Amino acid sequence: MSLRRRLLAVSLLTLAVGLGALLAVGNVLLRAGVQAQASSVLRARAEAQLAALTVSGRHMQVRETPNDEVLDRRSWVLTADRVIERPVGVSAQLDAAAVAMGRQRRVIERDGPDDIRLRALPVRAPSSRLAVGAVVVGYAMAPLERLQHDVVIGSLVFAALVLLAGFLTTRGALEGALQPVAQMTAHAEDWGAHDLDRRFGLGPARDELTALAATLDGLLSRIAASRRHEQRFASEVAHELRTPLAVLRGRAELALAARGADADAERAEALQALVDDATRLEKAVDALLAVARRELDMSDAAVDLAALAREIDGVELTVHGPIPLAEGDPDVVRRALAPLIDNARRYARDRVALELDVDAGRVRLAVRDDGTGLDPKLGERAFEPGTQGEDSGGGAGLGLPLARRLARSCGGDVRAEPGPGGCFVLELPAVQPVR
Repeated sequence: MSLRRRLLAVSLLTLAVGLGALLAVGNVLLRAGVQAQASSVLRARAEAQLAALTVSGRHMQVRETPNDEVLDRRSWVLTADRVIERPVGVSAQLDAAAVAMGRQRRVIERDGPDDIRLRALPVRAPSSRLAVGAVVVGYAMAPLERLQHDVVIGSLVFAALVLLAGFLTTRGALEGALQPVAQMTAHAEDWGAHDLDRRFGLGPARDELTALAATLDGLLSRIAASRRHEQRFASEVAHELRTPLAVLRGRAELALAARGADADAERAEALQALVDDATRLEKAVDALLAVARRELDMSDAAVDLAALAREIDGVELTVHGPIPLAEGDPDVVRRALAPLIDNARRYARDRVALELDVDAGRVRLAVRDDGTGLDPKLGERAFEPGTQGEDSGGGAGLGLPLARRLARSCGGDVRAEPGPGGCFVLELPAVQPVR
């Protein structure tokens, strides 16, 4: 069952239960009112019949009154041993029931035969207050019961009309409320498959519908970012692996083609180059896998950049003040720093230096060399895959992009800063002071 049908069923069930309870209470109150009305009429008739009697000792006599015909229709007057007055045209069952009630000489009210309600009232002697007889009056309940029946039928018809109106109104309201949701779901599914740049753009969440639109917009943005990441990652893998593989192939072909007296030396040189290129290729693959692992597993980790910098041989290290721990997995940060060190060693004349400090809650590790520095024509393009300087030496142009990717996966960044010489800065968010 769909959500629309479930909501409609729950709404109608609630309405039906409420109407049923209202009808039940209403009919109970109506029946109580009918009984009270009948009792009031019977009391009045009994009192009127009692007032029309003349009681002397144990003798009773019925006086003629202006409304005598009305009283005589369903009135019984009984003495101790006989019935001195009874209505004409009543059934034997009703007459027997009325006489039996009168013989008890006490106040009694109950339903009798022929849908007649009876009330018995004792007649007492003025002097002794002893019951010397009784009057019994009846009231036909059929008109009141027909009225009660008509009211019940009318209330049921009214309840059915209310249920029908509630069904139509609720269904229309639900369709009006859920139709935009269905349309948004269909649009989001279509955009997720074909056009990730589309958004609903309903602004901040003001109600359930705009909150859903904002959620779907965020979901589409995350899907688009994930797809762009996959495309960029695939592009970087292709760039990173193409050049080393081409070099490996070239070295192997060179070794195979070596001839003459120097063939062994050339072959040995080519094989050594193959080993070096294979090592560089292995490092590139490891770095790419580290990027993927870090972006899939964002669990908290901390790294001591000062200890990491001290692991690097052949460089000068300057530490400015106490250095807190930084966010990031040590292995990932180590792989992010490696291209910066390799780059500095490749272009340095004599000196590579590291400077470690803290600025605005971020730990900064600057890698400096006394070379010519970054080509001003490159700028930020140096961090784009495949970008190479004029004296890059035939590299793949992915060391800096991978370093930045790894640093950003830890919440940090890699930036180029002005010299003298070359200067790249790895910065990560600070976590806590080193103890």
